[in-house]
Amino acid sequence: MSEQPRDATSDWHVDIVGPEAFADSILVTATIYGEAMQRPPELVVQRREIMGSHVHRAGFVGVLARDAADAVIGFGYGYHGRPGDWWHDVVARALSRQVGRREARAWLDDSFELAELHVHPSRHGEGIGRRVLESVLSHAQGATAVLSTHDRDSPARHLYMSEGFVDLLTGFVFPGSSEVYVVMGKRL
Repeated sequence: MSEQPRDATSDWHVDIVGPEAFADSILVTATIYGEAMQRPPELVVQRREIMGSHVHRAGFVGVLARDAADAVIGFGYGYHGRPGDWWHDVVARALSRQVGRREARAWLDDSFELAELHVHPSRHGEGIGRRVLESVLSHAQGATAVLSTHDRDSPARHLYMSEGFVDLLTGFVFPGSSEVYVVMGKRL
């Protein structure tokens, strides 16, 4: 299903895609991830594998932004979170310590986890990321949406805040990483 951008003069559009169509795009989407996040090739390969496993999760919603030539220029996806998944469990433990188990459960028990949202760097500033986010969230199932992004002043963080996400956990470092993240949430 194609959803047109707000500005009819734009040369891009977004498509809601199912797991199979998203899986078919993973070589391209992982490359966009690598360029947007400035990741080395070995981490892009690892991300491809992770993304491939995500498409099979319950409640998967995938969005591809395409240019006029139908090339993928951005993407976003997520799924219904659940105990037993690495990100969910790591965040649940940390959030429980910070705000208490009851509040953590209110955010995570029926949550849509936005796993990735990236736009090719050459297309930043065109509103593509916002449209991808809106499209993903419009199809998300759950009482809340949660995500993690770098804990710094950035266009991504501003986008999430402008769409109603609030900080749940700041200064957070995932196991095995040295990068500092913020976990954000929004009631759906």
